[in-house]
Amino acid sequence: MCEGHGSENEEADAVVRRVRDWMNAGVAPSDIAVCARFNTLAGKLGDRLAGASIPVVRVRVGEPESAVGVRVSTLHSMKGLEYRCVAVAGVTRCAFPFTPAVTPAEVDRIQHTTDLAAERCLLFVACTRAREALYVSYSGRASEFLAA
Repeated sequence: MCEGHGSENEEADAVVRRVRDWMNAGVAPSDIAVCARFNTLAGKLGDRLAGASIPVVRVRVGEPESAVGVRVSTLHSMKGLEYRCVAVAGVTRCAFPFTPAVTPAEVDRIQHTTDLAAERCLLFVACTRAREALYVSYSGRASEFLAA
């Protein structure tokens, strides 16, 4: 499922609702992951989940794997992991593709094509971490990668 929202706060509220729906359906918090492109949004989402009394484990902060809670991380930290349910937030036009990381086509067409492929791959890897349910969201303008 993919949903757009008018603001980052509305998007965060929607992510909390989605996570709560999964938990109410019997999914253990540790079988749920919430991720975003950037640390700032991932941190905000983790704070919003914790504020809603949902247990949170920040991936790559040194907490043991046995810790109980929804896994919150950046997309880069999702590689090699797998969860029953995954929410990928912040899939906006300015985050995917991330403009500073992409070489303008008029400068180097081959490098530009390679950069865009790497950007798509990052989003693809995050989305394929979900075994059963995937929720993708954005606020403002959706990424061009979602238009297809």
